[in-house]
Amino acid sequence: MAAFLEDKIEELLNKGYSKEKIREKLKGEDEDGELDFYLRNMAYPADKMKYQFVNLSLFFILLFITLKKLYFALSFGQLSIVMLLALVVPTVNLYILREIMRYRRIGYLFCMVLSALSLVNAENRAFPEIILVPTMVFLSAFLYTKLFWQYEKDGKQKQGKGRAT
Repeated sequence: MAAFLEDKIEELLNKGYSKEKIREKLKGEDEDGELDFYLRNMAYPADKMKYQFVNLSLFFILLFITLKKLYFALSFGQLSIVMLLALVVPTVNLYILREIMRYRRIGYLFCMVLSALSLVNAENRAFPEIILVPTMVFLSAFLYTKLFWQYEKDGKQKQGKGRAT
C-alpha cells in the first residue's frame, strides 16, 4: 500500500497538483499518517529541474566517497569482522545516494547530518575528504532548504493563521 500511495502522489505532483490539493484528494486513503510523510518527503517536479545540476554534483561527490570506502572495505581480501564493519559506511551511503537521486527529503537530511558527523573521524580530515565532506554538507543543506524547508515554513505559517481565526 505504501508504494502504491507513493506512486500515486508522485503521479499527481507530476500532473501539477499542489501538495495541499493532493492532501485533500487522498485524505480518505490515508493510513497511519503515510500521506503526510510522503508529501513532506517529495519535491515538486519544477524544483527538481531547477536544482538538477546541484543535485547531480552532490550525488557524484557522495558516489566518489562511497566507492573509495567500498574499495577500502573490500581490500581486506577475506571475510572478517573488520571487513563487515568497514562495509557499514558504504551501505548507508548507497541508501543516501538512492534517496538523493529520487529527490527525497530524508536523503538530504541524512547526508547533511552524517557528513558533518563524519568529520569527527580522522580519515575524513585528510585530502580529498577535507574538501569534499564540507562541500557535501553545504550542498545537502542548500538543497534541503530550497526543495523542502521553504514549503514547511510556509505550511506552518498557514496552519498557525488558520488556528488563530
